[in-house]
Amino acid sequence: MFYSFLKVLVRFTLKIFFRKIFITGIEHIKSGTPQLIASNHPNGFLEPLIMACFFPKPLHFLVRGDVFDNPLLKPLLKSTNQIPIYRFRDGFSKLRENSQKMDESIQVLLDKKNLLIFAEGGTESIKKLRPLQKGISRIAFHTLEKDPDLDIEILPVGINFTFPSLFNEGVMLNIGTPLKVRDYLNQYNQDNKSGHESLLNDLFLAMKKSVIHIEDQKRLKTFEKLVVFQRSHNMYSYLPVYLNDIKPLKSEKKLAESIDTLSDGELQEIREKIKVLESEMKNENVSLDDLGKMPYNASRIIILLIGFLPALLGGLLHVFPLAISYYFTKTNVKQKEFRASILMVTSMILCLLLYIAYVIIIAMTAIPFYWLAISILSGLWFRFYYQIWVSTTFVSFTLLDKFKNKGYQILNNL
Repeated sequence: MFYSFLKVLVRFTLKIFFRKIFITGIEHIKSGTPQLIASNHPNGFLEPLIMACFFPKPLHFLVRGDVFDNPLLKPLLKSTNQIPIYRFRDGFSKLRENSQKMDESIQVLLDKKNLLIFAEGGTESIKKLRPLQKGISRIAFHTLEKDPDLDIEILPVGINFTFPSLFNEGVMLNIGTPLKVRDYLNQYNQDNKSGHESLLNDLFLAMKKSVIHIEDQKRLKTFEKLVVFQRSHNMYSYLPVYLNDIKPLKSEKKLAESIDTLSDGELQEIREKIKVLESEMKNENVSLDDLGKMPYNASRIIILLIGFLPALLGGLLHVFPLAISYYFTKTNVKQKEFRASILMVTSMILCLLLYIAYVIIIAMTAIPFYWLAISILSGLWFRFYYQIWVSTTFVSFTLLDKFKNKGYQILNNL
């Protein structure tokens, strides 16, 4: 019950936090089939939240064991299907518990449920699939040893964030074709090491198909600039936030692959062209960010003018939880991989507390209850208004179109 409640609440929050959520391959999630979900891990704990909220089946999670040391969090973690796994840094006394936790993980699959594992081991905010750890293949094979007739599948998942540590950005998630663990069982029985390596190698290649992967991360900055040109020609309206569309992921993967294949000389040539274009844009007071925005028009001007006062009301009514969340995240979260996660969760909790406070105040005074609805609706309007504002540029359409085309010409040279 609590899991279902949180799923609804967090799903709603995710749709407010992100500008766009693209999720594809949901059809590979099957009822009545035990499935290991193998995902990359670029962004703290946003990945499990997204998958728990948008996948059609409840998930169980393997998570860092040290978070269970907090007595306040432990009941919450257990009630949301989380299983701790300990590392060497947690101490040998904790490591001894891993055998029991492995049995819990195996039991999830024996019960024909879904278990999410971050196959890279840890979190790192890069656009690259890192080597997979052996834990996922170990769980898969040990489960089959307990029930050889079980038809276990591993779902290769790739999740990609446009700018992982920021609010109002995009996320693209794709679930690939499942791998049947039993296809590797004979090889595993003949040679355990070979069976693990074969499964992990195939899983890596399957996951890589859904991950924006740049082998040389020194080329990432060039990718981030070129992808702005690409997105400027494939723009989406703000609503709906959640879409089943794989085209953005495919186009950005293709761009990353093209950048990886460039020689150093070709890469330098592309960088020079970008530099020249940025200089031209600067002379016209146009930034790269402007290319990803919509030029102002009558409807946008009307929304910005008429909607200003209700948006201002929504902003004022929510200023304390939002400001506190930003301040807390900025001052306390040093690791960039966790900034967006902490910002979203603290904002959600503080806004809930704010609404509870409003209910108490309304109940104790003569203020009509419809003011609670006004507070919530004005807050939602504030979010919509913010999106319209930040996605509108006051650069002329002609000038904007000229620079978009020049940027696209650089892309075509790839």
